[in-house]
Amino acid sequence: MKKRIAILAICAVTVTSMLACAKDTDSQDTDTIEVTEQTQEEENTEKEYSSASAPEIAYTSVEAEGYDYFEGQVQCLEITDDSHPELKSAIDDYFSGVIDNFNVGIEDWNEEAKQQNEEMGDEGYEMKYSDNITIDLKRLDNKVLSFVLNDYVYLGGAHGGGSFTGVSFDVGTGEQITLDDLGDADSIRETSKEYILNTIDTSSDEAKANLFDDDVINYKEVIEELFSNGNQPEFYLDTLGITFIFQQYDIAPYAAGMISFTVPYSEYDEIADRYTPLEDMSYAIKLSEAGFNSSVDFDGDGELENISVVNTWDEETDTNYYILRVGDDGLKEETGNGSWITGYFIHNEEGNFVLIANDGISIDLYEVSNGIEAKGHMDTTLYVKEVTESGFTLGELSYDDSNVASWSNEEQHGFVFE
Repeated sequence: MKKRIAILAICAVTVTSMLACAKDTDSQDTDTIEVTEQTQEEENTEKEYSSASAPEIAYTSVEAEGYDYFEGQVQCLEITDDSHPELKSAIDDYFSGVIDNFNVGIEDWNEEAKQQNEEMGDEGYEMKYSDNITIDLKRLDNKVLSFVLNDYVYLGGAHGGGSFTGVSFDVGTGEQITLDDLGDADSIRETSKEYILNTIDTSSDEAKANLFDDDVINYKEVIEELFSNGNQPEFYLDTLGITFIFQQYDIAPYAAGMISFTVPYSEYDEIADRYTPLEDMSYAIKLSEAGFNSSVDFDGDGELENISVVNTWDEETDTNYYILRVGDDGLKEETGNGSWITGYFIHNEEGNFVLIANDGISIDLYEVSNGIEAKGHMDTTLYVKEVTESGFTLGELSYDDSNVASWSNEEQHGFVFE
């Protein structure tokens, strides 16, 4: 009889949103403006969301037990407050489905791994298959709960592989959000495709060098295909726009990792306001690890600025660098050989900043509202766990045999440091 995975609660920490995303719903003079039934309905919806609260969440985990040659777990999310019954039910149902899918094939994988170990004999080593599903929370406010599921599978070989699923829920109704809920889905697809292609075209040569662009696989043809016939890549609703995810090997080699592009809400002719946050709000976003441009509105004037951080290497001098570009300004800094830089853009009431993480080595902070100005440097052996609009969390990062990450010795920091 098939063994079921056992539920093991972990990390029962409640998370609440720090974003206030209500829109002004002041009434208008009906003597001069005719209010249609549709407009009234939209106003009522906005009033409902303005009075709604962000859900409180916690993480749990289910783990496969009793297998000699298979290991893995599913990280789950649950709603812990009593103010969102529809969302709570929907999230429970969603992760029940994830767990059911996780169970399918476990015994076959365990048997297959057993046979591989027997074939390797005494000269080999004991190898286990594994499947680990983790959550990357992307947005949590009174309108939208969104996250990405990373399903990392190892079936032998040099490394495993991940697949990514974007998920967005309407906090008020508990319904999973589709493109049709956002507006004209075909128009959204076309606008998104053109924006992504233009973003690539205007990004640096170093970033574009990460993409497949030959007679075998051409990234432009792949993007065209993924957005054709009523389809689109995996997506989720971010703070700034709709983020589309390209899977490993879709448009770039494995080493490039997951590549995604966020299309700002302002790029669409029509988009459902019920899912867009306030324009003037604080936020933090992770910049493209492949070095592609992100577009942000620095001062709320509706004009988007390109910003990017790209890792590069000088073959002649055998030196690693990162290049920070903000609009027309640029900065090039040397890093240690083998280093990999991750950039974060932060917009808050103090201004606009970029945090550069050279994990396990250093953290640098730049003010980028007017040019690029160094604001602080920190040497550290820790890794960045999280960056928010008010600060960042560092910690020791380790992985078990199943490639599951765990954090310890965490430190909280603000954006003022030497």
